[in-house]
Amino acid sequence: MGVVTREEVYDYLAIDFEDAATERTVDRLIKTSERYLEGSLGLNYPAHDERVKELALLVISDLYDNRNLTGGTDKLSNSVRKLVADFELQIRLDMRSED
Repeated sequence: MGVVTREEVYDYLAIDFEDAATERTVDRLIKTSERYLEGSLGLNYPAHDERVKELALLVISDLYDNRNLTGGTDKLSNSVRKLVADFELQIRLDMRSED
């Protein structure tokens, strides 16, 4: 099982309808966020950590909100970028201390 479920993503993004296209998009974004976590945190990232879940939802939200933007447009706020970087650093440090 992944870090987040489709239902959690729907709640987080306030999607109150369900159709095949939205399901495919959300499923793809969930997979993308999992690959992102593996790439940024490592293959054995702590999927049970609430910060990891929040980080996955932030990544999914950014990808969903900006899915129609093209070339060089940067809409993610600096505070969200800092939060993502802080979460990644904290989780990496936690993982090192467990080894």
